[in-house]
Amino acid sequence: MEVTCMTCQKDFEIDAKDPQYSKLKRGISKMYVCKNCNQSIQGQATNLTNIHLDDLDPHNKALKYK
Repeated sequence: MEVTCMTCQKDFEIDAKDPQYSKLKRGISKMYVCKNCNQSIQGQATNLTNIHLDDLDPHNKALKYK
Protein backbone atom coordinates (compact mmCIF):
# COMPACT_ATOMS: atom_id res chain seq x y z
CA MET A 1 0.00 0.00 0.00
CA GLU A 2 1.37 3.42 -0.90
CA VAL A 3 0.93 6.11 1.75
CA THR A 4 2.09 9.67 2.36
CA CYS A 5 3.38 10.79 5.75
CA MET A 6 1.17 13.57 7.05
CA THR A 7 4.17 15.27 8.67
CA CYS A 8 7.01 15.19 6.13
CA GLN A 9 4.83 14.58 3.03
CA LYS A 10 7.13 11.81 1.74
CA ASP A 11 5.67 8.74 0.04
CA PHE A 12 6.18 5.28 1.52
CA GLU A 13 5.29 1.74 0.52
CA ILE A 14 4.03 -0.19 3.56
CA ASP A 15 2.88 -3.77 4.01
CA ALA A 16 1.12 -5.79 6.72
CA LYS A 17 4.27 -5.68 8.89
CA ASP A 18 3.80 -1.96 9.50
CA PRO A 19 1.85 -1.26 12.72
CA GLN A 20 -0.38 1.31 11.00
CA TYR A 21 -1.23 -0.88 8.00
CA SER A 22 -4.33 -2.59 9.39
CA LYS A 23 -5.94 0.67 10.56
CA LEU A 24 -5.34 2.25 7.17
CA LYS A 25 -6.59 -0.78 5.26
CA ARG A 26 -9.79 -1.04 7.32
CA GLY A 27 -10.42 2.69 7.02
CA ILE A 28 -10.16 3.30 10.75
CA SER A 29 -7.48 5.89 10.08
CA LYS A 30 -6.65 7.91 6.99
CA MET A 31 -3.44 9.43 8.35
CA TYR A 32 0.03 7.89 8.23
CA VAL A 33 3.12 9.03 10.15
CA CYS A 34 6.46 7.54 9.11
CA LYS A 35 8.85 6.05 11.68
CA ASN A 36 11.24 9.02 11.60
CA CYS A 37 8.49 11.58 12.15
CA ASN A 38 6.86 9.38 14.80
CA GLN A 39 10.10 9.18 16.78
CA SER A 40 10.65 12.92 16.41
CA ILE A 41 7.13 13.74 17.64
CA GLN A 42 7.49 11.35 20.59
CA GLY A 43 10.87 12.87 21.47
CA GLN A 44 9.48 16.41 21.38
CA ALA A 45 6.51 15.39 23.52
CA THR A 46 8.81 13.70 26.04
CA ASN A 47 11.02 16.81 26.25
CA LEU A 48 8.07 19.16 26.70
CA THR A 49 6.19 17.10 29.29
CA ASN A 50 9.01 15.14 30.97
CA ILE A 51 6.79 12.07 30.60
CA HIS A 52 8.42 9.15 28.81
CA LEU A 53 6.34 6.91 26.54
CA ASP A 54 7.32 3.84 28.58
CA ASP A 55 5.82 5.50 31.69
CA LEU A 56 2.46 5.69 29.93
CA ASP A 57 2.51 2.30 28.23
CA PRO A 58 4.69 -0.37 29.87
CA HIS A 59 3.86 -2.77 27.03
CA ASN A 60 5.62 -0.45 24.60
CA LYS A 61 8.90 -0.97 26.46
CA ALA A 62 8.48 -4.74 26.33
CA LEU A 63 7.69 -4.68 22.60
CA LYS A 64 10.54 -2.30 21.79
CA TYR A 65 13.20 -4.61 23.25
CA LYS A 66 11.71 -7.82 21.88
